[in-house]
Parts: sequence; structure tokens; C-alpha cells
Amino acid sequence: MTVAVANFLTLPSDETQVPAATGEAVCRESPDVSLLVRQAQTGDAAAFGRLVAMHERAVLRAAMAALGSRADAEDAAQDAFVMAWRRLATFRGDAQFRTWLLTIVWRKALDRRRRLVLWRQRSAPVAESLVGHDPMTNLAEPAADPESRAIASDAARRVRAEIERLTPKLRDTLLLAASGDHSYEEIAAMLRVPLGTVKWRVAEARRLLIARSEGLK
Repeated sequence: MTVAVANFLTLPSDETQVPAATGEAVCRESPDVSLLVRQAQTGDAAAFGRLVAMHERAVLRAAMAALGSRADAEDAAQDAFVMAWRRLATFRGDAQFRTWLLTIVWRKALDRRRRLVLWRQRSAPVAESLVGHDPMTNLAEPAADPESRAIASDAARRVRAEIERLTPKLRDTLLLAASGDHSYEEIAAMLRVPLGTVKWRVAEARRLLIARSEGLK
């Protein structure tokens, strides 16, 4: 099994283990972000543009977790930023701006996924369960030789098949956690579930994947 696959199966189920670089839980908004938000709320498009640049990666990765396709994820992210700009006056600081923004993109991504699934159901006898979702895309590792690449590709294909067998709730939570860009608190806010539920879903998804992983070795 490749290191990427092994890492996928050993995600932390405790949010305290999420690296700081991925969005460690912080009780207060940073002064820089707070200032940019206040400026953007007065109609300062440049300030909002800086907020977009600061959070673009996390927003895109959240959309990717739901949609898989980068093109679809970029469209959902763009829709989310447009909605955030229009609704900025409603942001009161009850949560971090980043968390507020991620909840918007997650709703947009799910809406887009539902539309894509409906379209595929109407245009093909059997719709793909993940609308072309490839959860291993961002976990690929460079291989040293063709044989290693073939082994890695086969392992990734098998893991992808097992991830697709998970329920949507388990799969979405696992992929958000695996993106490395979101804390468990942020995932809980996006999914609108308690933090404990996020922990359980990640642990349960891992348990199921590990139980089926013998064929990946």
C-alpha cells in the first residue's frame, strides 16, 4: 500500500491532532481579517478581494470534497464568493469569517452535486455515485518507476472504490478531513453537526476502509 493510501486510513479522529497549518481552532478572529471584513462591509471591493485570496484554497478544497471535479468545484467556489459578497452585511462575527464562508461554499457545492446527479440520472441509465469524484486525486505521490506507478495507481483505484461505497455522510466527512485544509470544528460547522459526530464519522469511515484494506496490500 502506498504512503498516501496509508495516510488516508490513519486520519486523526481527534480534532486536537489536526496540524495547525490546516486550520487550528481559534476562538477569536485575527485583527487583520476583522479589519478586512469591516472594510469590505462598507463596500470596499479590494478588501473583499484580499479575503478571497486568503481563503480561496480552503474554499476550493471544500468544494472539491463534495464535487471531485475541479471545474465544478471552481464554479461552486465562485458562486460562494458572490453570495458571501452579497450577504456580507449579515455577517455579525458570531463565528470566524472563514467558517462562515466555508458553510456557504458547502451549501453551494451540495446544491451543485444534487443538480449534477439529477442530470445524470435523466441522461444515463445509471448515475455515477460521486459524479466523477476521485478522492485520491490530491493524494497522488510521484513514483520512481513505471512499476511503482502502476502499483500506486491500482492501490488508489481500489481505495477510491471503497470510498465510493461509504454512505454520503461518512464519505463527505472523511474527504473534508483528508483535504488537510479544515479543522474538525470547521467541518462540524459546514455539515451542521456536533463536533462529536464529525469525530465519529471519521473514525467509522476509517474503520470500514481499514476492514476492507487487505486487498490493497
